[in-house]
Amino acid sequence: MTDQSKDGRRDAPLNPALKSGTETVYPTKESSPAPIDTTSAKEREGEGWPIIWLVVTVVCVALAVYFLV
Repeated sequence: MTDQSKDGRRDAPLNPALKSGTETVYPTKESSPAPIDTTSAKEREGEGWPIIWLVVTVVCVALAVYFLV
């Protein structure tokens, strides 16, 4: 595909002041730690939440049945 329109003029970019370039402010050779390495969660922490959600859901369903019937 060409940059010229049907009448022969070249299409100008939307903002001619913007030029593509490579970012030089931030270092690119160093990598940051993996997200899992930046968390503070311990192994087996939070295993009780599924049971809590199950109990809350059962109670809410029981209340809904009681009030609707």
